[in-house]
Amino acid sequence: MTALAHASRRDTFSGRVVARLADTGFDAPRADQARVLVFDALALRDDVCDANALLDRTERARALRFHYPRDRDVYVLAHAVWRIVLGECLRLAPSDVPLARTADGQPRLPGTALSTSLSHSGDVVALAVSPAATIGVDIETYPPRVDMDTLMPVFCTRAEIAQLSVLDDVARRWAQMELWTRKEALLKAFGVGLLTDPATTPAPATHLLLPPPEAAHYPPCITRNLEGCDRWVAAFAAPPAIRDIRLHTL
Repeated sequence: MTALAHASRRDTFSGRVVARLADTGFDAPRADQARVLVFDALALRDDVCDANALLDRTERARALRFHYPRDRDVYVLAHAVWRIVLGECLRLAPSDVPLARTADGQPRLPGTALSTSLSHSGDVVALAVSPAATIGVDIETYPPRVDMDTLMPVFCTRAEIAQLSVLDDVARRWAQMELWTRKEALLKAFGVGLLTDPATTPAPATHLLLPPPEAAHYPPCITRNLEGCDRWVAAFAAPPAIRDIRLHTL
């Protein structure tokens, strides 16, 4: 590529994102590795028109269904950056990334050796990519926007409720969010999402977890929280062969 072509690429939305990815040390994951990228979508809002051009017809149609412009912009920017990241890993243009979904909504990259996952909460987005059979990522803004104490019977097993109930308010709220994101990431990795009752699905970060009966064809996974900050909590789930999880933030 000529110097002029390099300069031209840097002047595009994709080129600017790629340059910022390079600054974070992001690269295609190795065989035992996962790469997780976290970013604030609305920090890129000035580029939403260029981002929209990178989406496929289905993604653009979904974007139009959002009632509020802010939610629509987050969706567009999240999916555009997702395509840019996957394109860098696959050496493809973002619009050529073969991003598809199963009947249950799990993202797939047919014809490639990679698995991927996307999550967003408010303006914050997390995406993951790894050469694993399956992965899941989840991110939630903090503090939570709902009363997590009232939700504990909905997403916690009895043992988890007992463990959380002895904590003080601040520690309990953080632990609740860590548990919630671990469960979401795990159920995404198993391809079931919240179609499986989270209150019957333990999600400790300490050992290998078997898939539910309806997802028996998926491999066992480990779910663990990522080191975050005071405005979000995130978790990642994958088979145990994925031992090196690299977190990058734009």
